Amino acid sequence: MRHASIAEKTGQGRKLLAPFLCAGFPEPGLTLPLMEALAEAGADLIEVGLPYSDPLADGPVLQAAAQRALGAGHRLADTFAALRAFTGSHPEVPVFLMSYANPLLALGPERLAREVAAAGVAGLIVPDLPQAAERLLGPDLPPRIPFATLTTPSERLEALRGSGAPFLYAVSVLGVTGARTGVEDRTLAFLAETRRITNLPVLAGFGVANPAQAAAMAAVCDGVIVGSALAQALEGAADPVAAARAFLEPFRAALVEAPCS
Repeated sequence: MRHASIAEKTGQGRKLLAPFLCAGFPEPGLTLPLMEALAEAGADLIEVGLPYSDPLADGPVLQAAAQRALGAGHRLADTFAALRAFTGSHPEVPVFLMSYANPLLALGPERLAREVAAAGVAGLIVPDLPQAAERLLGPDLPPRIPFATLTTPSERLEALRGSGAPFLYAVSVLGVTGARTGVEDRTLAFLAETRRITNLPVLAGFGVANPAQAAAMAAVCDGVIVGSALAQALEGAADPVAAARAFLEPFRAALVEAPCS
């Protein structure tokens, strides 16, 4: 149902909203209630990141979130426990696990396969592991989510056509994660062209800061991934769960208004 729900929603013209949550942030024990709040606020899927000490693709906001989670004692087992609890009660909301390669490789292929299966993970997002090295993670894993950037050659995009990936992660800016202001014309052209060539659901990530920006991007692709801006909303919030819900609801409303493409 997880993959079908994405295909069905995009086929109906729904613009997908995918919040990114760093597990263990802003404090251990909140991962599950935050996921539940995001689902209630209209998340179509949730990307959960394993906190890691050297997150090369992340900007300062998400780097700080990972360091805070690790410093507070959040561990890999805590992430998987939260995922098991969430997917068991919310099978309609796919969960995609984002991790750098080292934590996954350290588990070993057999344990990794067991953990992600038990956690109900719908797909893996591993930004620092080339597709050619995917075999290092082992067999029997959910699908890897492919990336495309502003500099990805059209030949690479064409190779993804018919891959069956649940969606394509379109990196909408050059550089690391982090909220930006405005949307460049070249970004909109890139999103539209990537969607046309790959024929996959395309979600725009990196730099999505506000509902208006999200709607502008979603008008030419299938939805957005929101990470750093959500982390900023959770930082220092008296009630992080309420803050997560209040943050995401305007994004859901804006995407409802986004024109279908």
